[in-house]
Amino acid sequence: MSAVIIQLTGICSGGNHLTFTASGDLSRSMVIDLNDLSAPITEQDAAAFIRVVARLAKLGRTNAQARALLQTGATVTV
Repeated sequence: MSAVIIQLTGICSGGNHLTFTASGDLSRSMVIDLNDLSAPITEQDAAAFIRVVARLAKLGRTNAQARALLQTGATVTV
């Protein structure tokens, strides 16, 4: 099973720049502008999200196991 924890780890003094840190099967920190969180989700955002979920489903699994999981459906809960 794959797991990623995304945590808000910093806010600039003005409050408009948020630092997020991902840990687990994905490790990265990035700064996101607060206004970006209110923007509509684009086709590119959706495609990137689906690719990441599919890649996480494949981690540590055979092709057949990943296919079975993805055909059943991987749930992402926020």
